[in-house]
Amino acid sequence: MGSDRVDEISLSADEGARFCLDMLGQLSVPDEEARACADSLVDASLRGVDSHGVTMVAIYAERIRSGQIRPGRKWIVRREGSGSALCDGQHGVGPHHASAAVDLAVAKARKHGLGGVSLFDGNYVGALSFYVTRVAEAGMLGLCTANSTPRVAPFGGREGLHGTNPIAYAAPRSDGQPLLFDAATGHAAARIGQALDEGRSIPEGTALDQEGEPTTDAAAALEGTLLPVGGVIGYGMGLLADLLSGGLAGGPCGADVPPVSETSLPYGCGFFVLAIDPERFGGVDIFRERTDFLSDSARNISPARGFKEVRVPGDGAARKRVERLRGGIPIRRNRWQATLERLAGCGLDVAAWEGK
Repeated sequence: MGSDRVDEISLSADEGARFCLDMLGQLSVPDEEARACADSLVDASLRGVDSHGVTMVAIYAERIRSGQIRPGRKWIVRREGSGSALCDGQHGVGPHHASAAVDLAVAKARKHGLGGVSLFDGNYVGALSFYVTRVAEAGMLGLCTANSTPRVAPFGGREGLHGTNPIAYAAPRSDGQPLLFDAATGHAAARIGQALDEGRSIPEGTALDQEGEPTTDAAAALEGTLLPVGGVIGYGMGLLADLLSGGLAGGPCGADVPPVSETSLPYGCGFFVLAIDPERFGGVDIFRERTDFLSDSARNISPARGFKEVRVPGDGAARKRVERLRGGIPIRRNRWQATLERLAGCGLDVAAWEGK
């Protein structure tokens, strides 16, 4: 299981899943809920999104121990129409409820052309690529958003207004690999936490310190305020994610979302998914052809100086997935050790995973 590199360990996809299931099982998370968490975490690791990968099981452990995440909670459909549903996650396990929301949206889109599902009090759901891919695999166009603790400053501001608020979409292609885009609208605290664990600085333009001054120090950034990605563009898209994830549901959005650091309080973040069945428009085969055309057109553009090729959203993650399925998921040893220490701090037995 160990890597040839002294500063890394390597887990296969199966080992990563077993690790997550072991930790969640010790927390008495029901099997179906634990599997949804493990699948989403391993999927992120395989795609190269390490900040949302298997080491994030420690986040679930800490929040379950504090009572912020409540395993075994069933969601409740509070309001439902032919193409819409408003669902209450009851502060349960996020990936399990979000997966159910996606399946409901797809079912509604299959029947009525469009399916929009809003999930409030759904807790942390992880990387959104996991969910929009599920829509694309059903032959539909999928859009997902989520909101979070208001740690991202508005463009030109120095205090948090909204969360990192990711937006993702996926569209089916003929080769089975969807056109897939997934990005946070604000610089992600998880990536800064990863940099801190690995002893790295962060890029300029990522965050402000507690005094509102720009910083490249990961520790100072975690105590300060994050900045929107792309300035005004990230700011505007972050507000859209808040409106879809919280506003539509009448739930927390912007400054109303409780701080995740207050683990004694419920984390009232939201999740939104829209599934669109192209068969109700130009047709699913035509839509795939058009998606193929856009993808091929982009790849056929001559690369600019400093680039070897032009890729489309999802290309890099797909290649990384193939690479890591073959060679394993690399994890910096100090980050792995920090993860085990956090899990042990939750009272979990990590002995079987030490010394890798």
